[in-house]
Amino acid sequence: MRAYLLDQPNRSFAADDLRRFGVYHWHLPLAASEGEIARIKRDRGYVEQDEVSLSKETPNLEDICAKFDKEHYHTLDEVRFVVDGEGNFDVRDSNDQWVRIEVDAGDLIIIPANKYHRFYLTAAKKIRCVRLFLNNEGWAPLYRQAEVAKA
Repeated sequence: MRAYLLDQPNRSFAADDLRRFGVYHWHLPLAASEGEIARIKRDRGYVEQDEVSLSKETPNLEDICAKFDKEHYHTLDEVRFVVDGEGNFDVRDSNDQWVRIEVDAGDLIIIPANKYHRFYLTAAKKIRCVRLFLNNEGWAPLYRQAEVAKA
């Protein structure tokens, strides 16, 4: 994981810095990840998991990615454990500045409910993640900033 202010790439953030504005990150060894994911599920109350994979071969990849590349939030935590590939999460910090969090294999990230963020694939256009959920329905509703402004 590499995290930094989007407009100041030399200003980096460690996992403890991310925690200050609610984002959690761990780097897990892939070989031991099942036990660690089980512990995180138990400790944080996640009850369901699945796996998602995106690549250049994914049908309608651009349309799928367009759902997540604009500022939005979910009413439940967004949890991703990267098994393979890489991606970028942009998250607003406590000062309303964008922090880019680059994740790759072994990174587990939790973006808390109601935290504005967006997601991009890197130029490699490949990521495979385990997703954890707080309910058995899986996906949390997605709200864009423009939708919130109308309310």
